Amino acid sequence: MAWYTALVALSVPKLNSRYFNSYRFEQEGRIYEYLGVHFYRKLLVWTGWEKVSRKANPIRKDLASLTTADRNSRTSEAGHLVIAVIVFAVAGLVMRSWSEARWLLVLNVVLNIYPVLLQRFNRPRYRRVLVALQKNAAVQNKHGSLIK
Repeated sequence: MAWYTALVALSVPKLNSRYFNSYRFEQEGRIYEYLGVHFYRKLLVWTGWEKVSRKANPIRKDLASLTTADRNSRTSEAGHLVIAVIVFAVAGLVMRSWSEARWLLVLNVVLNIYPVLLQRFNRPRYRRVLVALQKNAAVQNKHGSLIK
């Protein structure tokens, strides 16, 4: 992930592909709940990762913070997805047997696939709050211009 983070910092990709839009079945997050995303989130809190992550990127209820969180979720998801594909390819092409690759596959699911699922779970929530805040800002601007 270090090389991916450095590459993203240097190139600043747009990450506005349709892939990053939430599909209808993702909106409520039930599929991700079924797949154990809440347990994974608790695991991140228990290991201290959530605290480190929130210290670097705090989330507040304002447009700038949530826009950054949305962008960071896309960046993180893309990175974990790229790494997951590479690890699956290495496991499939290099390992001599599936029993030999089992540890690599399990770690790939835990360290790359679940983070992708978590970002896909969180993004619709960010989007809902962002839309509400944008509507609120538009109403305030409209009323503010009427008062002046």
